[in-house]
Amino acid sequence: MDDDVKVSFMRAMQVLKIRDTYKAPYHKNKYLTIKKPDCRSLAVFKKFMHQFTGNWSSGPYDIQFVLKEGHGFMNQPIYYSLCRLDIRDGKVAKVWKASPYSRKTYPVWHLFADERKRVKDAKEKEAKKEARKIKAAKNKTVKKKVVKKKVVKKKVVKKKK
Repeated sequence: MDDDVKVSFMRAMQVLKIRDTYKAPYHKNKYLTIKKPDCRSLAVFKKFMHQFTGNWSSGPYDIQFVLKEGHGFMNQPIYYSLCRLDIRDGKVAKVWKASPYSRKTYPVWHLFADERKRVKDAKEKEAKKEARKIKAAKNKTVKKKVVKKKVVKKKVVKKKK
């Protein structure tokens, strides 16, 4: 949600079903392993999630990643929400952009924006490269200048008889 939060794809992410009074883990599929290529765009992310959500009950879900590792009994890992999903009939109906409580944007949307920016920059770079090729091709072609030839008149020599 904060701009300085880095999403960690190292460990499996926790799936929580959001209920009105409390959060409880969804026991059938408690953890998901999500990789960065699965978060390229909203369409790719939804397609990835449809692999798992077929048997989930309808309702809102939170996907959380490990923000801070915990070592030992007293130091439990700290989780941070990657995104919130609404599931209807086993399909992803909505991916929330901002938290309904804090109004901060979820980190998955920053990943989508980064990918769009990267693709846009790559397209611009390719367009510039193509323009340079065209310009170089124009410079290589030599245009012939029209040279006017001077016609030298020959003097007519009369033959002597």
